[in-house]
Amino acid sequence: MWAVTDITSLRERRRLATAAEIEATALELFARSGSEHTTVDDIAAAAGVSPRTFFRYFPTKEDAALGVKRDFYAAVSERIPAGAVGLDELSRATAEALASFSAAFQHRMVRVRCLAEHDANLRHRALLLDAEQCRQRQQHLGGDVHARLLVETLAVALNAALDDWATRRHHGEDADLAEVFRAVCARQRALF
Repeated sequence: MWAVTDITSLRERRRLATAAEIEATALELFARSGSEHTTVDDIAAAAGVSPRTFFRYFPTKEDAALGVKRDFYAAVSERIPAGAVGLDELSRATAEALASFSAAFQHRMVRVRCLAEHDANLRHRALLLDAEQCRQRQQHLGGDVHARLLVETLAVALNAALDDWATRRHHGEDADLAEVFRAVCARQRALF
């Protein structure tokens, strides 16, 4: 007989597989036609789900392609220590999350960043997601000016590192994401 946790685990695996299929399909269609010329119906049909199922997983077609960013933010949040947190702790949590990602995850990250660079709709949605994550992290850290400076300072370093890393990877260089991020953080500290 199945235990409740077995059923829940099976449901969760199916849910994650469906979300991953929708995400992969959205990325493929966006790469081929751009987000402006791709509809939710196109994504749903290609992923083998109904539009209604699509909307159970994602609020917009652009969100369907940004799962890698949400996964990244969740991984960083899990690593931020409780209590008083400074820039070193936030940088360390971010570097640890970056270092933990598989090659497949990193490939998705490069792909999304490259697509967003040339797709205004996807870039806009990615920036909104980044801003929302910054606001949530600021609130988690106290919501004051100090928290805002920490979070936004780290966001600048992270975006510079991700862009540098994605460009290197796109050109075939075997750059390590966590090391690129650490190097950018070191440059940032030297500047200020």
